[in-house]
Amino acid sequence: DEYEYGSDSEDGLVWHKDFVCMSVHFVDHTIKSVLVDYEIENKVSALLVSNYGDLGHEEFDCLRKWIEKRGKNPIDPCFFRIYCCADLFRLMAGDVFDNMDLLLEEIRVLVGWGKMTSTNWNVSLGNLQEALDMEDKNVFAEDGYYQEYDLPCDEDWIMIRTFCKLAGCIYKVAKELFEGEYSTSNVYFHLLAELRFMLKQELASADNDHFLCKANEILERFDKYWNDMFLVLATASVLDPRFKMKYLELYCSKKEVNDEGSKAETVLDYLHNLYAHYAAPDIPPATECLDTTVDSIFYSSEEEEEKESEEEESDEECGEEEGEDEEQKVKEEKKPGAYESFALFQEFLKFEGSSREFGESELDSYLKEPVRKWNKDFKALKWWKEESQNYPILSQVARDILSIPISRATSYDAYVADRRECPKFVASMKAELVNAMMCSKSWSRL
Repeated sequence: DEYEYGSDSEDGLVWHKDFVCMSVHFVDHTIKSVLVDYEIENKVSALLVSNYGDLGHEEFDCLRKWIEKRGKNPIDPCFFRIYCCADLFRLMAGDVFDNMDLLLEEIRVLVGWGKMTSTNWNVSLGNLQEALDMEDKNVFAEDGYYQEYDLPCDEDWIMIRTFCKLAGCIYKVAKELFEGEYSTSNVYFHLLAELRFMLKQELASADNDHFLCKANEILERFDKYWNDMFLVLATASVLDPRFKMKYLELYCSKKEVNDEGSKAETVLDYLHNLYAHYAAPDIPPATECLDTTVDSIFYSSEEEEEKESEEEESDEECGEEEGEDEEQKVKEEKKPGAYESFALFQEFLKFEGSSREFGESELDSYLKEPVRKWNKDFKALKWWKEESQNYPILSQVARDILSIPISRATSYDAYVADRRECPKFVASMKAELVNAMMCSKSWSRL
């Protein structure tokens, strides 16, 4: 992970009061000791890993099972290993930019950008787009000043145009994801779906072999990430009241993605199962319910007399009310009391997660309500906090799903073209020294 994770903007440190984010470069048996030392061994819910390398569920199963034993609830493997979205964008931009280093240097000298110090791929995109605009206006051909330089050939301009088109699509989405506040997981699905749609359009309009090859290459990488993360991102999108199931159903109905038509039902089924899992802990143990019911049957004689006395007083009060048949009213009053003593029926109500008898679940109620009017600045977590009284169980589901980190880098750190690796001399230091450097804030200048 990025070893400068903490200062992701020029505004300074970002303080996370409600959760802890740890960055590690390799995982071995000592990570368990670290989790225990931090006293979070039963609170870990997700691992955000690099998008390069074929890291699947199996590599993290041992750690996940160890955390499950330390905690109370099982961890879904699909939601435990999360691939970094910023890494995906970096790798796709790198695929298009491959073998263009020398060409970029030639263009830099030609256009006069000055010393190239930035390693961010979005900066390279802006510079190459500037050169491409000049070429489209015939500036290099008509201005005699540029005749002294070696101008790019037609093949070079094809490479530049390909990079600007494809990287431009990537940047358009990356800007929405990374250049604002820290994005919760609900905003990724519709933006990545938009990126996939744009890349498909570019692929369909390819007019040369180089463009076709590069478009296929990055689309193949994107689809691998998309398939691995579809369930996580789609579930988070459904928990956004601006979308619910509507956007997912629209996406799956498109002809371009008709092979994914059944995925909408898969996501909905998964969300129902997840909701039932969250509702299940509220079920009281069966022995307690049965004990209470059995104990309520066997009254002592004194308790029976007290109960009869209370019933007589209650009947007298009811008799003073006017306009209703007393016998029918007593029967109606006894109905809820009878159902309240049915232990198994009460378990059923709590399993459904409904506070109203015979009512629909919170999830069904949430999905039936109209979607909220679109607002780009909408804060989903804040909305669920405000609606926690109406959705006490579903709000817990939303809290845990929406807070899943999908990208380790935010702001302009997300555009770094190189792999964010810890320097070798830092990795060779002992843990105590590295910890001291981090605590003294001198680590950011390494």
